[in-house]
Amino acid sequence: MPVWHYLTLHQPDKTRTGQLNEVADMLGLGDKLGRSVNQLSGGEWQRVRLAAVVLQIHPDANPVGQLLLLDEPMNSLDVAQQNALDRVLHHLCQAGIAIVMSSHDLNHTLRHAHKAWLLKRGKLIACGRREEVLTPSYLAQAYGLRFRRLDVEGHPMLISAT
Repeated sequence: MPVWHYLTLHQPDKTRTGQLNEVADMLGLGDKLGRSVNQLSGGEWQRVRLAAVVLQIHPDANPVGQLLLLDEPMNSLDVAQQNALDRVLHHLCQAGIAIVMSSHDLNHTLRHAHKAWLLKRGKLIACGRREEVLTPSYLAQAYGLRFRRLDVEGHPMLISAT
């Protein structure tokens, strides 16, 4: 099955091919639309699945959509692809879509999340604004490691101090 066909299956309005092309281009898939899904790398397949999800929730296609749940969406994506996905997710947030995303990348969460929940074995350690949750104290409770929070060219960063 070609990528474009797979994505069309996830579009609420099958006639909106412009939107499919726009989302594919935003995620770097424009040149992959004619390829079979069986010939994609892990990162390409991850981006195709993310594009399918975006097509389902996109406000232009689904005016009642309000919530997007993502489980480790950055897995298998390189830094450039992560940046592209960040731009897409930011666009959805600006359009009023709430996004709940699990992640093990503390620095990505520190840069992009509005709010964070920190869990250990399914138990809540802290929740609230990212700056209040991603602290060395709470992270030590969650991971059993010491952490330091640094400022690198105006951007907060977390590093393991152990």
